[in-house]
Amino acid sequence: MLLSDAQEEVPQYKSEERMSDYDHLSPTMKTVLDLISRSTLFIYALIAILLIVIALLTFFDAAYLILTIFSHENLIQGIVEILYVLLLTIIVVEVLETVTSYFRTGRILVRPILIAGLTAMVRKVLIINIEEMHITESIALIGIIGVLVAGIYVMWKTEQ
Repeated sequence: MLLSDAQEEVPQYKSEERMSDYDHLSPTMKTVLDLISRSTLFIYALIAILLIVIALLTFFDAAYLILTIFSHENLIQGIVEILYVLLLTIIVVEVLETVTSYFRTGRILVRPILIAGLTAMVRKVLIINIEEMHITESIALIGIIGVLVAGIYVMWKTEQ
């Protein structure tokens, strides 16, 4: 496939079909909407840059923790800290994927957000002491994880 062929397959943000929805608007209003649309893209680009920086920082933090794990007093606690930072990195990468998918498709995808939410809940489980949790907190945590897993499954089934 040629590069020009690949570019033709990517949906454009301002196709003629989408612009026809705005034909009834005044030229001034069209200009305002265009400015807002461009501003949104610019803000998403800035967010993507910041997320890349954060992902790299958390990744290097995890690498540093791995290199220094044997100096940790409690090896298990050191491993949990590494997992905690790696899961944070995964969350940041999933949010970054959401932003980049917006650039590719012009719409926000739900599945990466659900995966980031599930990863955040796993992170929470790693840092809490289950024995100290109240039963309602445990039930709520299990319910949230169940809803996120169900949402990811439904999204996966609809994409097939």
